Amino acid sequence: MILIKDVPLVSLQQAVFKALKEGQTTAIYGDVPTKAKLPYITIGSVTLKPEDAKSMVLWTATINIDVWADKEGKREVNDVLNDISALLSYYGPTLPVVGYKTISASIDVVEAFPELTTGYHGTLTASFLLNKV
Repeated sequence: MILIKDVPLVSLQQAVFKALKEGQTTAIYGDVPTKAKLPYITIGSVTLKPEDAKSMVLWTATINIDVWADKEGKREVNDVLNDISALLSYYGPTLPVVGYKTISASIDVVEAFPELTTGYHGTLTASFLLNKV
């Protein structure tokens, strides 16, 4: 077993945030301002699981990306989810995660649904295999 010295939680979030900010036009927030205009994107939950490898540190990571819109925003949410899917499908396998090499990336699940109180919501779960460099 390899000694794990750091977890790429922050560096993965930063890399995905930067790719989304530079690669599409919908606003993305780390902390949503009170007067944020819909639609917008946020980074949701992130999970990391160390993989058993004898000679390297490998992580399987998933990151949820949320898209928020008002109650008439179904089309906007679907369009933004499509843009994010295309962006991560293209750039994901070479995503520059500080301290790691991205070995692979994929889109796992894309969902869109009405929220009872806030409007329309979409979520995309992307997976990455990261190797410590």
